[in-house]
Amino acid sequence: MQKLIRSPHAWVVLVMVLATSIFALRLSGPADLEGYAQHRNVGYVMDMMWQGNWLAQHDIQGRILSKPPLHTWTMAPFAAVFGVDRLAMTIPSYLAVLALALLVFQVGRQRFGLLAGGLAAVAVIMAPTMSKHIALVRSDALFSLAVAVAAFAAYRAWETGRGWTLFWVASGFATLTKGPLGLLIAASGLLAYFWERRGNPAALKPRGRQLPGVILFVVISTSWFVAAWWQQGYDLIDKMIFDELLGQATGARKDSIPGENLPKPTAYLLLRFLPFSLFFFYALWQVFKRPAADAGERRFERFLATWVLSGLLIFSLAAHFRPDLLLPLWAACALLAGREMARTAARIGEARFMRIGAAVCVVLLGSVFLTYHTVFGKRAERSEQTGAVEAAALALSATDIDAAGLHHVGTPVTFQMHLGTFRPWLSREAFREVAATEVVPFYLAVDREPAWLEEELAAFVVKRVFRWPEDEADRRIVEVLRISR
Repeated sequence: MQKLIRSPHAWVVLVMVLATSIFALRLSGPADLEGYAQHRNVGYVMDMMWQGNWLAQHDIQGRILSKPPLHTWTMAPFAAVFGVDRLAMTIPSYLAVLALALLVFQVGRQRFGLLAGGLAAVAVIMAPTMSKHIALVRSDALFSLAVAVAAFAAYRAWETGRGWTLFWVASGFATLTKGPLGLLIAASGLLAYFWERRGNPAALKPRGRQLPGVILFVVISTSWFVAAWWQQGYDLIDKMIFDELLGQATGARKDSIPGENLPKPTAYLLLRFLPFSLFFFYALWQVFKRPAADAGERRFERFLATWVLSGLLIFSLAAHFRPDLLLPLWAACALLAGREMARTAARIGEARFMRIGAAVCVVLLGSVFLTYHTVFGKRAERSEQTGAVEAAALALSATDIDAAGLHHVGTPVTFQMHLGTFRPWLSREAFREVAATEVVPFYLAVDREPAWLEEELAAFVVKRVFRWPEDEADRRIVEVLRISR
């Protein structure tokens, strides 16, 4: 036990083993690609890999991408090797969480000591929300990594007056992952300068050259947008600027208003990151109550506290909030929690604390297994839906129906993923165009039928040629209709 506590290499191995174990536990459980809004990202990957739309992707419903495409691009090499499947699409999240934990470990050991850094890295890996995102086809984990790199670079530049270019470049990649909120969160810790200045008018000021980094940030964050706007036109601006950026912040296009989520971010930070969040909130109180005696440590703890509190304020005032948005704050939380856990270990004995910590990790690993293997509630519905859609695709593949020639209305995105096709849902106008131009009969796969479809089909001879499940009493996953005159 003492060797683990004193060996940086042992901590790195432990972090890698824990991350890989959780990733393996998640992937060995029932798939959940039809849940947690992963279907859009799955559609983007299919559009990119199979349709060649690398600049701006659309989902299976024909909607243009709502976030910049860096996360989608990171899945491309894995999809090229493994195919467009769950493994390929979740590897970037696994690598992002692992890299974030190793980054936190390195920063923590330098600032707070080896034990604090190691425990902080474990907190990054083992927190329940992180174990969810380690195998999720979403951009949150990659975004959190980019924000953390930018934030730590900003603090180092504050201390040394050098390295602002890394801050701006990492902020550019964060923006290319999920928008300009990354720059705002990454820079928010620098507000601690005013906190420092209250007690010391001669406090160290942020200084150094900014122009090269700013230029790179603008190039990285806007070059794609300009090119995509040139290709896609106003639809891109309407979706990304008015619907996502302004709509999420103000609620202008949502059924919400700014400030209505005021208590939720803090409550979710406590509940979704247990038990490590308990150490964080106590550590946060200590930052105000008993600040560190060392000037450098005090400056860094205030930087971390300001990073978290600014993020909580942003999310509390925004009209839109979901718990996953807290991920970019967790690196700072984990560092403060890690230092507090190290202090607790010093009080009760390091060996004893490590034994307790090992038991907690075993319990958390067990909870991951139970949560993602013995599914229940909404998660069970998502997993059952995902499994049923895969079964439907396999059953259709066993027939003589040409999957590549199918048109689709309302079918799940993973249905086409398993078929190896990407054909966006038909609108009413598109259906009429198909009916007027294609040689009849043609085949239509349907799930959720819009009201207009029944009206349009009234003019044709319609015969069902496939249904899954075959039992009429079961909820229909998909059926294929043969449409002729």
